[in-house]
Amino acid sequence: MWSMILAAAILLAQAQPATAEKWCFERGQNGAQLCEDRESACNDLRKINTEIATGPCLPVEPREERSGSTAPFAPPNPPQKN
Repeated sequence: MWSMILAAAILLAQAQPATAEKWCFERGQNGAQLCEDRESACNDLRKINTEIATGPCLPVEPREERSGSTAPFAPPNPPQKN
């Protein structure tokens, strides 16, 4: 029973649409950005941070989240010769 619930939860989580774009402006610190979910919220944040804002609010696609090592995947093991 619990395995069916777990499987359903995993399927539902995978079926969720990708996160929407964010609205960001450059902070002028080596590419650092401040972002919000809506353009109006980004503009409001930019208005109160005029001393660090170096550009307008622009739509940005969210980056893929990576966890763990940044090393490439190891190649598969070659077949064993007997």
